[in-house]
Amino acid sequence: MSVVDTRLVQTAVIGTKDSDQPVILPEEPYNLDQFRRHFRGKRFWCGTLLGGCGEELMTKRYETKVCHFAHFPDRTGMAPACHRVANGADSADHLFIKRDLTEWLKAQGVRVQAELRNLGTGPGDAVDFWLPSTRQRLRFQLCLQDYRTWYRAEQELGTSSEQMDWVFGAEGPISANMVQRQGYALRVKCETHGSDRRVLIGVERTGRPVTWSSLDDCRLTSDGLVTPVLEELLSDRSVTQRGKGAWLRPATFPLRADQIVFAIDAKAPTPKHSPLAAEGRYIIAADVKPASSRIIRAHVSLPADVPMPTEQYVYRLHGVARLLLTDPDPQDGAQWAVRADGVIQLSGIEAERTGLWRPGVALPEPVRTTPDVPVPEQRTVTGQTATASGRANSAAQSTSSSSTGPDPDMVTRVRKALEDFARRRTLTAWSTLGLVAKVNLVRLSATDRRDLLIAVDRPASPDKPVLSALVRDSGGRPLPDMTTIIRKLGLQPPTDDVTLKLWCDREKERAYQTHSASGVRLIPARLALGSDGKASGPPIVPQPNKRNAQSGSGHPQRQGLLEEGVARLRKALTQAEELLPRLSGRHHKRLSDTIKGARRRLNTYESARAKGTPYLDWLGSRSDTPSHHARLLLRAIEAVEPHAGPQPTPKTEPPVASQPVPPPRITQPISSSPQGKESGSQSPRDHSADQFDELVNQFREAQRVLDVDRAEQIYRMAGPIYKAQLSPAAQHRNRPILAEMRTWVGVQQPNRSSSLLRRCRRLIHQMRDEKDKLSTDALVALVAEAEALSERVTLSDGEKKDLARWQRHLQTRREAEQSASADDPSENEHVGEARLSQSQILQLASTVRTLLEQTARGQSLTTWGELRRRLGESVLPRLHPDDQGEVLVAVDRDTPANEPLLSSLIVVGDGEIHPLYRHVAFSLDRDVPLSDAALRSEWTVEVLRLRTLWKHR
Repeated sequence: MSVVDTRLVQTAVIGTKDSDQPVILPEEPYNLDQFRRHFRGKRFWCGTLLGGCGEELMTKRYETKVCHFAHFPDRTGMAPACHRVANGADSADHLFIKRDLTEWLKAQGVRVQAELRNLGTGPGDAVDFWLPSTRQRLRFQLCLQDYRTWYRAEQELGTSSEQMDWVFGAEGPISANMVQRQGYALRVKCETHGSDRRVLIGVERTGRPVTWSSLDDCRLTSDGLVTPVLEELLSDRSVTQRGKGAWLRPATFPLRADQIVFAIDAKAPTPKHSPLAAEGRYIIAADVKPASSRIIRAHVSLPADVPMPTEQYVYRLHGVARLLLTDPDPQDGAQWAVRADGVIQLSGIEAERTGLWRPGVALPEPVRTTPDVPVPEQRTVTGQTATASGRANSAAQSTSSSSTGPDPDMVTRVRKALEDFARRRTLTAWSTLGLVAKVNLVRLSATDRRDLLIAVDRPASPDKPVLSALVRDSGGRPLPDMTTIIRKLGLQPPTDDVTLKLWCDREKERAYQTHSASGVRLIPARLALGSDGKASGPPIVPQPNKRNAQSGSGHPQRQGLLEEGVARLRKALTQAEELLPRLSGRHHKRLSDTIKGARRRLNTYESARAKGTPYLDWLGSRSDTPSHHARLLLRAIEAVEPHAGPQPTPKTEPPVASQPVPPPRITQPISSSPQGKESGSQSPRDHSADQFDELVNQFREAQRVLDVDRAEQIYRMAGPIYKAQLSPAAQHRNRPILAEMRTWVGVQQPNRSSSLLRRCRRLIHQMRDEKDKLSTDALVALVAEAEALSERVTLSDGEKKDLARWQRHLQTRREAEQSASADDPSENEHVGEARLSQSQILQLASTVRTLLEQTARGQSLTTWGELRRRLGESVLPRLHPDDQGEVLVAVDRDTPANEPLLSSLIVVGDGEIHPLYRHVAFSLDRDVPLSDAALRSEWTVEVLRLRTLWKHR
């Protein structure tokens, strides 16, 4: 009895049973007819290289099912025994790959040796190509392997070749591992075209689909097989360059960042070239201490935008931390480093507990002796008097230390730049300071930057501000090295972040006043610190020193000129105030504005004199002295007096004898200067000079309150007056002032917050899109926030009109509701009940906690507005801030002490910490840092921990 062969064999070889020439049978009958005509006279075999039995095959044509090969029956009519495992269209892909790659390489003039490999599952497990001329090897791995088998094969094949390329047939753990090693993996597949299969080469990358290219589009280079896509990736360094000795990407292991602290060693060499290096990051050598483990010397990889840590502090890793590890090298072995997203500076007590740091007082550093700075006591030499050689060594060390200090030219440039920032009343960062000073500060290490600032501020004295306080980090906080700078200047340093910020803010004001362009300088005293390094009560008003307190000592001529100018200003004010009631229109306004400026300067002088604060006046041609304001006032009087009305008619009553007789009107300026001898009428150029001086005064006021928009508007108005209306002498005198205005406006341009402008525009669009859904209370909140933001940013005319329209709409809605409320008095009975009872707080807290748990599982943040939208205003109305705090406290009352607070997921603005977070944490007896910066860092870590805890709950 015959048995029909039911195996659907799609591939075979032609020629002999051991042939490596594959064919594939078409599945459709009309294609099979063409196949038979093409291979007429050929015999098909179940080839041994296909894992077959070596018997002859015939073609089977069907109209209702797939066409296929079948074995010829034997003499007894039985189908021969065949243990071939793979029968499908891809069962001969290893033969197609061998054939096409061989032809492709020979077409390029490359001699090649191709060999099929049986790795345990069949002859098509792998195909090896060896290129003797270039000593390159290609391994097409078509079956899956475990890592140890693959690693042994790589070591064996890679030893005898200069370049080794792996091309994987299927996606699996080994190809994914290759992607992690070098950023990509090569893949291969075959596609059917008639009775043939064509080879495609692909590039696999993390999180992206495989990009396939035909073999004809690929190239063989000294670095191996390259596809068009891979060529682009190698050119822009998106992946690792291949080749013998090329560095592979390190493996990464997740770590607990909050359990790893480190301190750097500035003397330890920093690796210049390392396989652990990555673009946008830098590596430092540090002493690393994991929790419950010993200290070990290791490398730490940090982002380039994180300031380089210094040896004066201990840091804790922040964000996501991983262990980077390379493959073992025969010479250097395996290399490793700790990779982190950021660092947090530890406080003194925490740092000392780690064993990586001791307080600086244990190792006193020598301070340059100056007459005004107390010199700390130095350690005495043990034993007898120091020998001559000891003195020589000490001198040599001193010379060496001075020779390696900051460059004097760099110190001068940075000092002048900081004085310029103080004159413009602005803070700065390292990048901006380097641009203004024309010094490359980026290349300096943190220690070099610190030493540079110390040199800038030496010698320190009570009447000299510390200019280093003007340099801040990206968040506007004092520099991490500021405490060390203060200590090395011979001053008592603050011991906590809050006091340090107060101290630096006081020095900032001292610098502003010392280098002010105004003639009036009210220099506050340096912040007094107690023995514990904290502020000792309210600021002490500085007592004037002898040269300022004694009117006749020091500079009697300057003191006499100052008093003379004040006297003339008082007389001019009396005359102007008498004339003012008789004026109207623009003449009244001009004299009134001049009186205000003069009165303000006179009040400043009298206030400083009453408090005993040193009053420093720039005399001569400066535009803020009492003498100058007296001249301005007298000029204004002369200009407007012809337009004054008649004297008011005195009353008929006889004058009271006790009333003082008014002094006679002054018709000429009381001044010995040449300006006092001018004619009684004011020329147009004099009037323009007055206008320019008034604009300068208004600019100073806008500069003081950091109103950049107002300052720029004033600068735009002052420019045309300066160019077209001032005399050449006045232009020469005011050129530095106009340049200062232009520089300050230009520097302050980045302070215009584009995020505030975007927020304001979003509010206007929200009111427009949700106009029919917003309640009156919601509209009030949106309009109020938009109004507040509109005062800080510049809106377009259309946006201003939209905001004004919504203000009118809100007013109309309020009037309508008030009218309706007046008609129904019962509605007013519940208006005052804005606070929640304890039961309402607990009920609301349960609902809010459920939503916060869902938010934590979703790995996201939320806002009060989002919670209100999800629950509805009937369930979660707009709460009083105190009620918000009580609800959040109730939400986290049952949260375990070792877990983060769920309320930390509630944010404001663009993901910023909620103002109530400090209150909630304090109410629940959590440790709350004093400084806002430390609180925000802790909050960021808590949010990350919370997401990790709730990810699988």
